[in-house]
Amino acid sequence: MKRITLTILLLTAVFAAEAQYFPIDTARLNNAYRSIISGERNIKTEMEFLEAYPTTWLEFYMTYSYVDDEEYDIEMSQLCTEHISTLFGLSHINDTIKCKKIVDLTIGMKESGECTGVYQDYLVGYILSNEELVLDYLSKLKKGHQMEFWQFCWSTVTECNRIHNFEELYRLNKHKYPEQMEISSTAFKYFYDGINYPNLLPHKEQEYKHKFIDRNHKKIFNGYLDSQED
Repeated sequence: MKRITLTILLLTAVFAAEAQYFPIDTARLNNAYRSIISGERNIKTEMEFLEAYPTTWLEFYMTYSYVDDEEYDIEMSQLCTEHISTLFGLSHINDTIKCKKIVDLTIGMKESGECTGVYQDYLVGYILSNEELVLDYLSKLKKGHQMEFWQFCWSTVTECNRIHNFEELYRLNKHKYPEQMEISSTAFKYFYDGINYPNLLPHKEQEYKHKFIDRNHKKIFNGYLDSQED
């Protein structure tokens, strides 16, 4: 009996490891999102959304990743853009709390296709509208984390021309925040049109491609058999 129970537990663990995993409470996040877009926009619903929203790049990636597989739930990937727009549009949250969330989320972020181009567009606009707030918070972080932030900010993950954005930010803040602008300048030098982010899960992508091909072959073969019966 004990052996049977142990076997069941092991099998459960294996299947759980293969199942899709969300690192955040997606039900909580979506409930808050629906409340906000339905017109119930207040500090309670916005804070609920902010707290439920991914806090790190890894949480963001795992939450909004899109996988072309019939067994994969793509609902969150479809909501990615709307959630980003809601995050940056929160207007009842304390500015410092909102800024911390955005900066912490950006640190280490990489182009992955999971709406990162959309996120960067909103991010650059947010920085230019809240320069002092963002730079003051960044100044409290370790230099390596500051570099990670600016690396994503200036990397060319979209077709937008960031040169003007960088020059404007640098010109306005080089005297007030010289150290932060030096780090930003270095990141711009090496990351603007200077890096192609790799696929984060190349083996998984290959696995899903094989599954897709196998499914198509099966459909084609079944279609062929059906035609022969006619």
